[in-house]
Amino acid sequence: MVDVAGGRGAGELSRDIERDFGEKIVALRRAIHREPELGFDTAKTARKVLDALEGLPLEVETGVAQNGLVATLRGARSGPTVGLRADMDALPILEETGLDFASGIEGKMHACGHDAHTAMLVGAAHALCEMRDRLSGTVRFFFQPAEEGGGGGKVMVEEGALEGVERVFALHLWPGLPFGEVSTKAGPIMAAADKFELEVRGTGGHGAMPHLGADPIVASAQVIGALQSLVSREVDPTEPAVVTVGRMEAGSAFNVIPEVVRLGGTVRSVSDGVRKMLPERIEQLSRGVAAGMRCEADLDYTFSYPVTENDGDSVRLALKAASELFGKEKVSEARAPSMGGEDFAFMLREVPGAYVWLGVGDVSGLHTPRFDFDEAILPMGAALHVALAERALLA
Repeated sequence: MVDVAGGRGAGELSRDIERDFGEKIVALRRAIHREPELGFDTAKTARKVLDALEGLPLEVETGVAQNGLVATLRGARSGPTVGLRADMDALPILEETGLDFASGIEGKMHACGHDAHTAMLVGAAHALCEMRDRLSGTVRFFFQPAEEGGGGGKVMVEEGALEGVERVFALHLWPGLPFGEVSTKAGPIMAAADKFELEVRGTGGHGAMPHLGADPIVASAQVIGALQSLVSREVDPTEPAVVTVGRMEAGSAFNVIPEVVRLGGTVRSVSDGVRKMLPERIEQLSRGVAAGMRCEADLDYTFSYPVTENDGDSVRLALKAASELFGKEKVSEARAPSMGGEDFAFMLREVPGAYVWLGVGDVSGLHTPRFDFDEAILPMGAALHVALAERALLA
């Protein structure tokens, strides 16, 4: 039987969860990993979660943000409502881990730990349901689709999933952070993640007679180089920002100058001022450089995920809960935000909360085909969810 906070030593809750639910959490993670789903198309994953929650005293709403789930646990006494969120979707990556339970769907893989996040939250739901008679308040579990670019968190907010929630938390496995350590910070913890498409048009012609045309490939190369000056020369050096061109499409033959080059890229920032400035300057600079080389450039810019900004009180609560659970030596305040993006940002814009990193040590990075981790982290993540909920209900 999982014990409640009182009288529990550091790590005891994690051991209790491992003893009582460890095998089920691992089995669920592996089942989800074998059958990854992308975006909002997470019906099979949601079904696995529903099966894992069967028999618990939860009010479950299905079909949220298409294939998301919201499960509500009402404690024995009235009190605040705290939300715990996990993402369920995978990535379009060909897995190269060699695991016995590797993806069975070619070109799709859980390369960002969402299989673990989902399994950990299910484990926390089981543990908190056992504590129901001792809870003063309500815990709402969010199983969210489409974090990887689809904005499933935004859709959940728009559909009212956070109504009544007073504080919300999410965990993310974090390579590079020592195994089992917890880190977060007040303010920006993840960057705004925006994207752009840039079309550079020139005049095509024979590759042997470039003077008769206007080469958009050469112009695009100059544009790409010029864009790097935006961060190095127009953004305050103390302000984190990134402009990356990650895609370039042009041409169909080695000896033909094409008429059009299409570029695609991402822009990351952690302040509203920089986020608003960069699109205008990308357009001005691209058009100016292209015009100087007898070409034209048109920009299509999309504001995607806003800055993931943690609430200070929630961060203090999270760090205290983690310290009590794992020991102070296992908890640290992050020095700087990650420039990765996260659609938990949409939830944090609605209610105060915190996004928390849980270390998995020196493993292959997120979004790589060999990403994997020691599954001993699963009960630890479930325990941290429980500790966050307990402390939030006491706050």
